[in-house]
Amino acid sequence: MKWLRTAGILWVVSALLATGISLVFRVDPVQVVVTIAASAVAAVLGAWMIARPSTTAVALSHVVGLAWLVLYAALTFQQSAELVAWTTDVFLGLIGVGAALTAYRGRRGAVSRFE
Repeated sequence: MKWLRTAGILWVVSALLATGISLVFRVDPVQVVVTIAASAVAAVLGAWMIARPSTTAVALSHVVGLAWLVLYAALTFQQSAELVAWTTDVFLGLIGVGAALTAYRGRRGAVSRFE
């Protein structure tokens, strides 16, 4: 159970960081909207994993982690000429992947809501 709560906390932290960075530093409106939408999904998932960790939340964490990785890899590629933007996108991507891997590690402690 502790691993799942940690994964939830990582999702919430990654969502807060991504939202803050997007609002302060991103200038492309499409990037702002997409990253804030992804952050909202990550925040809801994180809150769910903290409050009521379940096998469904763990499975969704894997899906969101993969989408998070694809999103921030694309942003890293788009902004590869800017060192600070590139580094920030890699950092945010790694936090999301870390949250998904932490959920994977704690999957045995998840409660199935369908039984």
